[in-house]
Amino acid sequence: MERQMKFSSQLDARQFLINKITGQAGRTATPLSDVERRMLQLNPDEPESAAGIPVEALEDTSRTYEKKIAALLRAAYSRDSNIPAEQQKYRDAIRALRNSDHYILIVATAAIPQRKRMGDFAIYILIALAMAVMIAVLQIWTRGK
Repeated sequence: MERQMKFSSQLDARQFLINKITGQAGRTATPLSDVERRMLQLNPDEPESAAGIPVEALEDTSRTYEKKIAALLRAAYSRDSNIPAEQQKYRDAIRALRNSDHYILIVATAAIPQRKRMGDFAIYILIALAMAVMIAVLQIWTRGK
């Protein structure tokens, strides 16, 4: 069973992701404007978080910003690929932000691969059913001889 890191708050989880994004931007010399940095902290439930962000940026539908930030976060996650505990922190941060409206959650969910537990469970069920069918067919076949 995987261990989940508990962030003390959603703000701590958000800050973890922001630090990863800004750190990666610094490593790759990818400039982040003041508006882009402010967008990282955007939460529609907190109207004051939109202070200093132009309406055009808030209403932008080109997804250019989201793609840029997702690429930075994906690169940071990849850079941490040799540290499983660090990669787990990314997933834990996303989990901590679930059921919130933090804008960074949209980007992080798209950028960080999530473990597909239900998919794995479904595969195990299908394997078990296939084995049960094979056993039944084998018994029917051997009785016929």
